[in-house]
Formats: sequence, C-alpha cells, structure tokens
Amino acid sequence: MALEARCFSAGDGLFHRRQLRYQLASPHCAWFVAGQFEGAACLLVASNGRKRWGRLYSLAVDPAHRNKGVAKRLLGASFAWLREQGVQAMRAEVKNTNLGARRLYADLGFEEHEELPDYYGPGTSGIKLYRPL
Repeated sequence: MALEARCFSAGDGLFHRRQLRYQLASPHCAWFVAGQFEGAACLLVASNGRKRWGRLYSLAVDPAHRNKGVAKRLLGASFAWLREQGVQAMRAEVKNTNLGARRLYADLGFEEHEELPDYYGPGTSGIKLYRPL
C-alpha cells in the first residue's frame, strides 16, 4: 500500500487495500518486486479458451528509483515468466498524458492499438497497448 500511495492517486488507478489483498491472493495474478519495494508489477493471466495472454495490471516504481532501469527489469522478468507459462502476448493500458510511460512501453516493444475515451475518468483517455511475446 505504501508503494501504491507513493506512485498513484485515486485517478491514476490506485489499488484500495481490499483490491490489493484480492490481487495478492488471486491464482490468476503474478507479482514481480524489485529490491526492497523499489518497484512492483502485477500481471493477470487470462484465456479466452483458444489463446492465453498476460495483462499488465499495474506497474509502480517508487519516485526515488525512477529512471534507473527498475521498470525495464520488472517487465523483462515478467515477459520471461509469461513465455514460460505459454502466454503468447501481453496487453496493457496507459494514460494518454503519461508520455514517460508511453516511451518506456514503446522501447520495450509495445504497440499502441486504440484510444480508450474516459478510461481513467471523465476527460482522461487511455491507450490500449499490445506486445507479442
């Protein structure tokens, strides 16, 4: 919760304590943590019966540890784990105004696929991302 509070506000997708507890206990979620909570990534593994995919549900890097490769290490480890699970692609969403995150995702091979109007609340669009594994 402390890392979440340092990284997000309610309008940015901050996990509430109950949501965090649920995600930590879910057999469909995998968590990757860097250092002493310098950063954390939460992935959901889903299937439509034919294909399996991963969804980056949350990526939080402590502001004191940003721009040091923490996010790239977390996502690199998550890509490797997803491939081991037989997952073929990863999906994510990002706030359209978060240019730093959009650059990071582009550098890691994500493609921007679609605008999501009001995804983060009224007047705040998101962008759907996709990356084959």
